[in-house]
Amino acid sequence: MGDAADLPDLETARLLLRPRTLDDLDACLAMDMDAEVGRYLYPDGRPTREQRHQQLLAQMADGGGGGRGSFWTVRWRQEPEFLGWCGLFPLEQSGLVEIGYRYVTATWGRGVATEAAARVLDFGFLERRLDPIVAVTHPDNLASQRVLAKIGLRAEGRRFHYGLDLAFFSLARADYFSMKDRPMS
Repeated sequence: MGDAADLPDLETARLLLRPRTLDDLDACLAMDMDAEVGRYLYPDGRPTREQRHQQLLAQMADGGGGGRGSFWTVRWRQEPEFLGWCGLFPLEQSGLVEIGYRYVTATWGRGVATEAAARVLDFGFLERRLDPIVAVTHPDNLASQRVLAKIGLRAEGRRFHYGLDLAFFSLARADYFSMKDRPMS
């Protein structure tokens, strides 16, 4: 999909999405170690700070997804504050491309996830010509499921990924172009 050098900055009405770099490591680590953020991420137990640091370092060094991921750091357009990230990356052992995101708790309920994900979805369909784009989320993570529904992905039951039975969502390219009320970025 591309490394950070190949990714453009993306903008929305309120947000700036710039390619994620190693400079974002500390902010990503702090976010991932927050108990609320990690509630659905680590069902088998939270990694130590050092373990997560090493995982993030490896992911960021190769661009994520074995070098096939596209990750953006999300910030307010007028402020440099780190809000989280949004990206497109391979869904493990499926041949599919997943949209995913993670945000600091201060952004929750403010529309940041929906706004950024809609813009990344646009990029995936319009620039990368992906088909389909999918997502998985913990079955109890209703907030994430609402974001996916708002940007047009449809619930398609559950599938086993990342060692868990997860809620699976999908949107075909043709359906993306036929959506009349698609959130515009």
